[in-house]
Amino acid sequence: MLKTTLAIGAGKLTSSLVSALHLGEGTSLPGKVARRIDPDVLRVLGRQIQKETVAVSGTNGKTTTCGLLARFLEEAGHTVAHNQLGANMVPGITAALVKQSSLSGRLAVDYGVLEVDEASLVGVASEIGISRIAVTNLFRDQLDRYGELDTTARLIEKGINKSRVNDGGCLYLNADDPLVASMGVNADRAVYYAVKNVEYAHPVTTDFPVPFPREVTACPRCGSDLYYQTVIYGHLGHYECMSCCGYDRPAPTVVAEHVLVKPEGSDVRLRCKDETLDLHLPLPGVFNVYNFLAAAAVADDMGLPHDVFESGLSHYHSVFGRAERRTINGRRVMIFLIKNPVGASEVLKLVGTDPDGRLMIALNDNYADGRDVSWIWDATFESIRTEKPIVVSGVRATDMAVRLKYAGVEEKYLQIEPDIHAALKKAVKQTPENETLYVLPTYTALLALRDL
Repeated sequence: MLKTTLAIGAGKLTSSLVSALHLGEGTSLPGKVARRIDPDVLRVLGRQIQKETVAVSGTNGKTTTCGLLARFLEEAGHTVAHNQLGANMVPGITAALVKQSSLSGRLAVDYGVLEVDEASLVGVASEIGISRIAVTNLFRDQLDRYGELDTTARLIEKGINKSRVNDGGCLYLNADDPLVASMGVNADRAVYYAVKNVEYAHPVTTDFPVPFPREVTACPRCGSDLYYQTVIYGHLGHYECMSCCGYDRPAPTVVAEHVLVKPEGSDVRLRCKDETLDLHLPLPGVFNVYNFLAAAAVADDMGLPHDVFESGLSHYHSVFGRAERRTINGRRVMIFLIKNPVGASEVLKLVGTDPDGRLMIALNDNYADGRDVSWIWDATFESIRTEKPIVVSGVRATDMAVRLKYAGVEEKYLQIEPDIHAALKKAVKQTPENETLYVLPTYTALLALRDL
């Protein structure tokens, strides 16, 4: 226990020093320091979570899903430990629990809600008893780290097998994603969530080809073609296998019967079992509807009353960079993390054609971003329709500028400023008071922006 106490003290001291010296948020380094002193510190802290630990994994939406679920649990009167800043590998999760524990090593919470990187799920599940796992979606992301989608799916499945899900726990799976849904075939217990119908208040019409409209086209069971009756976005939708293997979209328990997508959020008609609720989700984009459904599926299955959905959504504050609204020097700013083709394309649907919007895009290729930035050629930057300056920044600013030029943005509108802080100042300064600046950074660019 002395070793653990020293590890927690060292982790907390590291966090304080990082903050005092303005070296960032200290989302991972305190965890690395604590684990160097006591390799079992995460295991010790995890054992103190009194009821259950829920993990959320998948390509997009982990941070928002965890934030919503934590909010619902708190609305129901429970205490929660969770890595709310989005550091989702083993050191980051360790740092989050160290920060929330006392100096003596006490972590007095009812539930753990952990966002977990797909490749880290095995390691986290080896140290913490995870009894519930929600999987959001699988899209091509950081191919240099994960490989193609079937490799990512296997990483998650290894984590599921290492957890307690099949020992009285439960899986929560996106029924509209064929690969994710297939993870429930051999599970002891799985709950599915899905979207039935989507309507856009301001439909986006495009006159350009969409690269890779579906990243999953083959049946996970037999490899035959999938037929889609309805496509929500990407490869999410209502599908069935064209062969006789019988694989199709499983029947969901938690369903968005109808979604009206607006610039400021979405109106959602939610069906949980036999109850129907009309809710307003204060987060833009149909992708955030799926995040809400994942959180609602877990909360419903845990027995939380459904009134926590409305109260939780009304008190929910966006996590930094996930459709977060800020005011900087009197200018409205919205920040959307982008990191893969489908996620970026969905964000561009929302912001690329706003006549009262301006853009700043920051592209980095650090390890946490993924070294391979070729994904920008598969995202639909062609949906940008503007005759206003676009500030382009980050380590790979020139690559992003070239991509925008090929997407049809005239060169005279491209302003290249590799320094992210200088770029933000420039973008804010030239945004009129009656317009909104949309900032689209990759992950480490987002961390750099947080300092401001």
